[in-house]
Amino acid sequence: MEKVIAVQTGLDHITKRLKGKGYLVTDMNETDRPIDAIIYSESAGYQNPPSIKAVEIPSNNQFVVMLNADELDEEEILNRIDSMR
Repeated sequence: MEKVIAVQTGLDHITKRLKGKGYLVTDMNETDRPIDAIIYSESAGYQNPPSIKAVEIPSNNQFVVMLNADELDEEEILNRIDSMR
């Protein structure tokens, strides 16, 4: 099953790297797809927590991983996404 990663607008460098690795990347505030991880950043321009219109957790998932790009560098984010099952 393909991993779907929701990325906050403004984190284009991470979006580009994830797409290059073959992940399906969607905008965090416009997705209606089941997602496996959310990548967000306070410094990328939001004042309130991210608002996601619809989050559906597939039956085989127990959680959605949230990764703060302010606390993790790009390589750490990619490694964590790669290690998700």
